[in-house]
Amino acid sequence: MYRLLFFIPAILLIWSFREKQEITPVDSQKSMIHQSHSGDTLRINDLVFADFFSPNNDGYNDQFIILNVLNYPTNYLKVFNRWGEMVYHASPYKNEWDGKSNQANVMLGEECSPGVYYFEFGDGTGNIASGKITLKR
Repeated sequence: MYRLLFFIPAILLIWSFREKQEITPVDSQKSMIHQSHSGDTLRINDLVFADFFSPNNDGYNDQFIILNVLNYPTNYLKVFNRWGEMVYHASPYKNEWDGKSNQANVMLGEECSPGVYYFEFGDGTGNIASGKITLKR
């Protein structure tokens, strides 16, 4: 009995550090989504979502980039601020968000303030990914 109590914490610790997880969509006809994290970078199938960008016109990281997004021509991207207000929407998204709002609210056309934003990305085949983006000016 004492041995079992000794080994349980080690097993739980090893399991909690798994990097990859598989998510099966509700519709069993669709393919399985493979999701993994490398640091804070979100990877789903062949898509790689940047975790931050700095739209300050220095030529580096000036747009929010999703690698391989052009492989999904019917995709969409929605970006929300910390209050849940949509500040950006594009359909299809082509890696062009420069940190400015394009929604008809008080921020239309203005630069979004530095901070953490949340996104929803649909690949056009029914799969949806969500995560966070840090915007730094």
